[in-house]
Amino acid sequence: MKRTIVLAAMLLTTITLFAGPQFRIAANALTPLDALPQTAEQWDDVVWPSESTLSGWHWEVLLNRLGFGMHYGVRFFERTVDAPYFVNWKGDFFLSYHPMGGGAPVDPFVELGWGNVGNARVESAHDDRYPDWEERVHDGSATELALYTYAAAGLAIDLNGLLLGARLAYMPSELSNPVPDRSVGYYDLPEFEFGIFGGVALGSHDSWRRDRHRW
Repeated sequence: MKRTIVLAAMLLTTITLFAGPQFRIAANALTPLDALPQTAEQWDDVVWPSESTLSGWHWEVLLNRLGFGMHYGVRFFERTVDAPYFVNWKGDFFLSYHPMGGGAPVDPFVELGWGNVGNARVESAHDDRYPDWEERVHDGSATELALYTYAAAGLAIDLNGLLLGARLAYMPSELSNPVPDRSVGYYDLPEFEFGIFGGVALGSHDSWRRDRHRW
């Protein structure tokens, strides 16, 4: 067992040293495609958390053209003044492919990922405004969850370490399933989601320039 762990560590180290690794971390804003605004004045709603938009982070490790990472997003909102607060969240693990390689100024990419998404009412069992809170918890209507698979395509601009980009994700309903616990409601996930992101990309820029110069 120890020998296997050592060999795996050596293999990963070799790949990292010779594949031009890059580490990325960025802030995200994720909005269902059918909720995108129709006018330029409304695009603030796509950047900041709202009833439609989740905000969060993603990180990614690129080993030349192949990568892996995770996305996370969350939002808090109140539908009306007297209504309870809601919290939505989603998170996933993904594999990616970047045909231009890490460090390329123009970086098209595709992703395949697996994640979970949920919605919960944020109330108090002792609040007189919500006398049915305990009943909602018991029958599962206070929380909704789902497991999903997605595919995405996008484009990133890497300005020598400053990372900006956008992506479109497809989450087919056929591959979205409730969690095994039947006391928890099912979260109805939108099939298409638009995301924008901005952050930093560390590494690979010098090696990418050297490789292209040889051509």
